[in-house]
Amino acid sequence: MQSMNNTRIKPGYPQVLGAYKLEGGYNFAVEAPEDAQVSLLLYKRNQLAPVEEIPMGREYQTGRVFAIRLTDKSVASCQYNFLINGSVVQDPCACRLTGRRKFGSPYTEDPHAVRCELLKDTPYDWEGDEGIQREYKDMILYKLHVRGYTKAAGSTIKKKGTFQGLTEMIPYWKDLGINTIELMPAYEFQEVADKKEQEGMITSRRKKDEVNFWGYIPGSYFAPKEAYCAGRDPVQEFKDMVKALHKAGIGCIMEMFFPRDISPLIPLRALQFWKEYYHVDGFHLLGDGVPLELLLRDGLLAGTMIMTQGYDMNEFYRGRKFVHRSFAEYNPGFLQDMRRFLKSDEDMVSAARYRLSRNPDTYGVINYMASQDGFTMNDMVSYNYRHNEANAEDNSDGCAYNYSWNCGMEGPSRKTAIRQLRERQIRNAFAMVLLAQGTPMIYGGDEICNSQEGNNNAYCQDNSIGWVDWKGQKRNQGIHTFVKKLIRFRMEHPILHGATQLRESDYLAMGLPDMSFHGERAWFCSSENTSRMLGILYCGAYAGDQTADENIYIGYNFYWEKRSLALPDLPDTMQWKKVLDTWDLTGDGFYEKENAREYTKSVEIQPRSIVVLLGERLPVPSKRKKKIRDTKNAGQEVKHASVASLQNNHKA
Repeated sequence: MQSMNNTRIKPGYPQVLGAYKLEGGYNFAVEAPEDAQVSLLLYKRNQLAPVEEIPMGREYQTGRVFAIRLTDKSVASCQYNFLINGSVVQDPCACRLTGRRKFGSPYTEDPHAVRCELLKDTPYDWEGDEGIQREYKDMILYKLHVRGYTKAAGSTIKKKGTFQGLTEMIPYWKDLGINTIELMPAYEFQEVADKKEQEGMITSRRKKDEVNFWGYIPGSYFAPKEAYCAGRDPVQEFKDMVKALHKAGIGCIMEMFFPRDISPLIPLRALQFWKEYYHVDGFHLLGDGVPLELLLRDGLLAGTMIMTQGYDMNEFYRGRKFVHRSFAEYNPGFLQDMRRFLKSDEDMVSAARYRLSRNPDTYGVINYMASQDGFTMNDMVSYNYRHNEANAEDNSDGCAYNYSWNCGMEGPSRKTAIRQLRERQIRNAFAMVLLAQGTPMIYGGDEICNSQEGNNNAYCQDNSIGWVDWKGQKRNQGIHTFVKKLIRFRMEHPILHGATQLRESDYLAMGLPDMSFHGERAWFCSSENTSRMLGILYCGAYAGDQTADENIYIGYNFYWEKRSLALPDLPDTMQWKKVLDTWDLTGDGFYEKENAREYTKSVEIQPRSIVVLLGERLPVPSKRKKKIRDTKNAGQEVKHASVASLQNNHKA
């Protein structure tokens, strides 16, 4: 099986890992231990064993990189792997893998079952697409799992659990108001552990062939996942999906996990590749192997949206200036503090003020109330405790404390009072996220009250627990409509999604500070530990470069009884009108301006609810001129009319 034709084998270029075409052949480069025995294995399609093994001896080694160049163009039709110290391994930088078509298939001991493929030379018609550069201030982010989002039986999607299935969802996202989707790991990863890994993890609590549904493990970072492909070509299908998203004005963010021991060049090249080859618009990076400094300095990634977590962004940006606010912090602190405020914990007003107003000038913040790591929004108001029994780990995995409140009963309830309270709390949670100053993120399915049955760590649940239940769309239409209108309200009011931190000052002499906080007295917000109320006034004149916005007052009451918040005085030409009340479940909670109730000095807010008021300009009264026929006495008649008018006003 070893190659006998050495004339076509040349020393390769070690600078770029992976396999790629160059003039006169193909280059193969892989990193391995310095003393390793390395070979390249070539396969013909539909043949089980390799047709050729090409040793990559010391003459092809530079440091820890082994590289050869094959001048035989017939290699283009071959599949390949590497043999390192007797073990068959896939190329970590392969751009396409085959052999993992069925998601969750039991691990096979055939070392040649999974193979790498070379990218096709066929050019792809992007039809002029250049990606979407959307600022964080204008982003409505929607996070989802490619398979779990459309896989359930209740989904009307034809190509369930695939990239094509997501393409079918575009009209739904457009209608909802979503303009950016974030994909949980959609590159190749081995969801079922191999034999060696299984021996190390199987106990009486863990199951053999357990599926890692999420994919937050090391993977093949350059290859779209074959199991998420409806057809036979994941490369083509992923490109088609991104192009369709962009045509609809929807950006695409990739979530990627990099472990501590990875070479920093792998994340750098992976991000460059997905941006250039697939037109991906940004990345959410997880793991201890994220080389943030390297990514920040890279010219090709300049302006690319990069989201991270666990870094001191203020220190990171100290002394640096960038044209684009391209980096952002995923903000778990928002979830923790705002869930506590939502369930009426003590001493949370100051934290709520900070979270709702936080919007740094130099980097973005991603605010959310639910994500894959924890309760869904529906479970957040339905369970006090995790229920991860299905994970077969004695309910010991997942976060023990979720800042949740079940509203009086653990799990599903038929009691009207509990169901209504839960619906109001979900509306409150969405209002917190979508009316805050940072970038809102919605976890896919929360807008239809998707439940994971209290499982807050569904990493291994490739079933109804981990899939979105689309049957909930009909029975939770009220929540869905509420979220849709709330997104529209946010986007219609630029003061709610500015590009910089508001200063709490009237530095432009507009008559009101750009943002101010209020309580039972105007201009005074109590931070006592017993306080559970907060009023925020946004002055529309500070909306930035856009047309001046309306003044907006948002009142939060998380007492379990009615309370009143004071309203700041408006100019005589304006009045407060309530346009949103999360207490009102008779409709979607929104009121048309012409039917909205007017307020002056204060607004009464129902228990555990949020109201939004707009400062609307009063209509200018029409002036009726008396028709004067006698031009000779015209001046005298007008004089009498003016005196009469003044007398009437005085009497009034």
